[in-house]
Amino acid sequence: MKSIRSFQVFVMSFALLLMAGCQNKGPTPKEGAPSNGPARVGTTETGGAHPGGAQDPHAGMGSTQKPQGAGAVSGQPDASGMIDVGGIAFKMPSKWQVQQPKSSMRRAQLAAPGSAGPAELIVFFFGPQGAGTADANVERWIGQFSNADGSPVSDAKKSSSKVSGFDVTKVEVAGQYAGGMNAAGQQQGALADQRLIAAIVNTEGGPYYFKFLGPSSTVMEHGAVFDELIASITSSP
Repeated sequence: MKSIRSFQVFVMSFALLLMAGCQNKGPTPKEGAPSNGPARVGTTETGGAHPGGAQDPHAGMGSTQKPQGAGAVSGQPDASGMIDVGGIAFKMPSKWQVQQPKSSMRRAQLAAPGSAGPAELIVFFFGPQGAGTADANVERWIGQFSNADGSPVSDAKKSSSKVSGFDVTKVEVAGQYAGGMNAAGQQQGALADQRLIAAIVNTEGGPYYFKFLGPSSTVMEHGAVFDELIASITSSP
């Protein structure tokens, strides 16, 4: 009888120890909250309109925006020539070519022809948190350019406007461009005689970044076309 009681006490003590261990167990990595900070336009994948093939660090990031508009496929225009990139849509220029976006952060990718070589327009979207303030991104983009002697560019053009109720910040800068990344995600050497026209379109669901970069003369040839593209922006259907 005494042996039975001793065994029962042992079983109860062991059970209590197991319960205490479960209660003290901390959260597993899957249960812990993610620590991803905001994206930064100007580094790795977002280094410019030619950012290379770096792996997307924000894959699977939650967003209140729908990935694409109804019927839209990878930044392709619909029957009316509008490209739906999630929260907004814009008119595709008639002489430009649609390219397959190279990463999920690119909502659209277009190429514009030119005698000095093609220029490329990339539309980025990083979710509601965006990639920092508009001013911070503009200054970072300007900082990726320099004069031929290596001195900082001081004649960048900045402006702000409203399009379809959205606040738009625009910048244009030219010179040596040193913000590109190669396919391995490494910094490229400076490219001479480049130009960037960029616009940040703020929406309720987060900002969209339009970056048009390439040979200076090609970008200048299409400057008015870029302005028309931005002016065509509307809310997605």
